[in-house]
Amino acid sequence: MTEIYLSKLVLNPNSRRVWNDLGNPQNLHRTISSAFEKIENPPHLKPHERKTPRGEFNLLHRLDFDRRTGRAVLLVQSCARPNWSFLHADYAKEVECKTVHDSYSQIENGMRLRFRLRANPTKRVHRSDAKAHSRFKESQPHTQYMQLHNKHETRRRVELIADEKMTREEKLIEWLRNQGAVRVKIEKGEPVEYSCGFRLMSVAVRENVENVSANPNGKQSFTKPNADKSKSPHRVTLDGVTFEGVLEVTDAEKFREALAKGVGSGKAYGFGLLSVAKAR
Repeated sequence: MTEIYLSKLVLNPNSRRVWNDLGNPQNLHRTISSAFEKIENPPHLKPHERKTPRGEFNLLHRLDFDRRTGRAVLLVQSCARPNWSFLHADYAKEVECKTVHDSYSQIENGMRLRFRLRANPTKRVHRSDAKAHSRFKESQPHTQYMQLHNKHETRRRVELIADEKMTREEKLIEWLRNQGAVRVKIEKGEPVEYSCGFRLMSVAVRENVENVSANPNGKQSFTKPNADKSKSPHRVTLDGVTFEGVLEVTDAEKFREALAKGVGSGKAYGFGLLSVAKAR
C-alpha cells in the first residue's frame, strides 16, 4: 500500500496565526499545503489542469475540538511526508507525525470499525429541479450566479434538506450509506462503479459548530478567488456534518482507497478525512 502519513498538531489557542487560519478555510488550506513540496505548473495550463498539493499528495485534514479541555487538534493526512518546521514557534504546542499505511493494510472484509468523519454532504441536481436551483441561486452573489446561468450550467451541488418523505438527519444518513454502497456514475458516456467499501452498523449525526469560521448551523461561507484571474470571485458554502459510529468493511480494497483519498466533497477545506479504530 502507498505510504500514508498522519500528522497531529495541538494548536496554540493564544496564537494570532492560529486564529487567522481557523477563521478562514483558505488560509488553513494554504498553511497545510506549505508543509509539502511546491509544485510548479507550466504557465500555459488552464486552471482546472494545474496540479495542486491537495491532489498530488492526497491532502486531507480535519479540526477536532475537545470541549472538556478547549484544545483544537489539527489532523493532516497525506501520501508524502510533511515538513512542519516552517511553522512559527507559537503555532502548535505539540506536533507528531506517524505512518498509518501498515495499519490500513491489515483491514479485511467483515472487520467492524469505529469511525469519525467530518463531511460536506451534498448532491448534484439538474437546473430543472426548481427548488434546488433556487437554493443554489440564493447561495451565490448575483454576478457569479449570472456567469454560471449564462454558461447554461445544468448541474449544481446543493445541500441536503428535509422533504415530505425524509427528515434532514435521515437524508444525511442515507448519503453516508450510499457512499459505502456500490453506485454507478456515467463518465464520458461510460458507466463507472464507485464504492467506499463499507456498510453502516450504527451512526450518530452532529451538526453543531466544529470550526470558529462556521455559523451556528455548522455551515461555512467564504469568497474564493477564481483560478482564472479574468473572472470574478465566487461564493463557496460548505455544509459541515460530523458522523460517528460503527461500520463493517465490505470491500477492503475500496475501503483503503477511501481512507487514502477521502469521502465526499470539500476535501481542501477540512472535509472527507475518515478516522477508524477497531470496534470493541
